[in-house]
Amino acid sequence: MIYEYRPVEKPKHRRLKPKRGNHTAVSDKVRKEVDRRAAEATGYVVCERCGCSRPAFRFEKAHLENASQYGSGRVPWNIANLCGPKTHTGTCHQFADETAAGRAWKQQKQVELIDYYTNGEGRNYWPYDG
Repeated sequence: MIYEYRPVEKPKHRRLKPKRGNHTAVSDKVRKEVDRRAAEATGYVVCERCGCSRPAFRFEKAHLENASQYGSGRVPWNIANLCGPKTHTGTCHQFADETAAGRAWKQQKQVELIDYYTNGEGRNYWPYDG
């Protein structure tokens, strides 16, 4: 026989670079902070666009810088609490992601949130590291 049977263990190292899904996934800590921020004025969670407290289906955490564009889910100034789901026409999440006016609203909202976490009340809850 030319070749011997020599079993070798697989290497036990992890991935060096995290996958995109790990970078863009909304963390539990950010979810809690976004819910706190959305409930700040009223005491209960509301949509950050229309202000409703009882959505037709559910609230969703929406990326202001799209996950497909590598928008982080680990910072609260990139996540907004919106009426969902994104797949239903007329919801705030669908408006924000699929219309030109919604994309402009997302950019403006992100500027407001960065200001909130740098100069406003949010700096007491989450330090802005820009």
